[in-house]
Amino acid sequence: GDSDTSDEIGGVGEDEFEDYFDPKGDSHDFEELTRQRARALGIPIAVVVQMRTDAILSCPGCFQTVCSFGSQRHVQFRHQYRAPLADNVTVHSEERLSDPRAGRDDGFSTDAADHDEYFRVSCDGCGTDVGVQDVRDGLFHFYHVLPSEA
Repeated sequence: GDSDTSDEIGGVGEDEFEDYFDPKGDSHDFEELTRQRARALGIPIAVVVQMRTDAILSCPGCFQTVCSFGSQRHVQFRHQYRAPLADNVTVHSEERLSDPRAGRDDGFSTDAADHDEYFRVSCDGCGTDVGVQDVRDGLFHFYHVLPSEA
């Protein structure tokens, strides 16, 4: 009969629509994600809600999202970003990298205490190195990523 027409052509009947659609789902997901971010950063939820993101960052090797929140574009080096959190990455805490130029005018200091230290950060999806994590403050510095500024 006519009532079976929507099922025959692949349409979704009213019963199925109610089973699969939650009109409040997006707001519930946003609230839960905000709570998780606040907990991870150790800051109030109200502060997390006010944070802005300059771009969603993806791995150039497999396009998996590696930073979906809180990225800030570097003022001078426009292709670099920093963020307090990262997604879908592995922090290689067994590998300490150092930048002997950091904090020094001449860049020739050999004293290890004068070097900024970082952990290598790679994409979980394909293993591509996407940046580093600062040992001191835990911030992620992304330099090998694709930004989506939409």
